[in-house]
Amino acid sequence: MLAEWHLPPDYILANWTDEMLTLMIDKLFERKQREIVAIKGRSSDRVVSDDQFFKQAGIKVKHGN
Repeated sequence: MLAEWHLPPDYILANWTDEMLTLMIDKLFERKQREIVAIKGRSSDRVVSDDQFFKQAGIKVKHGN
């Protein structure tokens, strides 16, 4: 959590109220929930074969002899 905000724990203890910390935690939880929903939705909609992936990515695959 602190890494998300790039803040050391002593800064939060010295400068934030309990209400501010609670609000930030609530907002972080909401954002993480939206990320989970977005990732789940994206993965099922965008399934491509290996060949399609490499072609779209511009990667040439050489098959060994």
